[in-house]
Amino acid sequence: MNGTATPLFSVVIPTFNHANYLGRALQSVLDQTYTNWEVIVIDNHSTDNTDEVMFSFANPNITYKKILNNGVIAESRNVGIKAAKGEWIAFLDSDDWW
Repeated sequence: MNGTATPLFSVVIPTFNHANYLGRALQSVLDQTYTNWEVIVIDNHSTDNTDEVMFSFANPNITYKKILNNGVIAESRNVGIKAAKGEWIAFLDSDDWW
């Protein structure tokens, strides 16, 4: 977060078995020129290699949480919102990029 204690933006990324897309989504946030952000990835206990993708992004501004949302993506987003520290919240689906 470039030395600041509180991020201005919290990016919430819900995911489930999107390991093949998630890396691109995360990299698209890292590629932004603005740096006062945090990312919160909420994983619905994926059974693919999502864990490996997440661990390949060793960045203190990225948080990884696992929940069981029973297929209700809104629950994942709500968990991300509750964990967010930023003043603004941005949603990024795990199969999209900026």
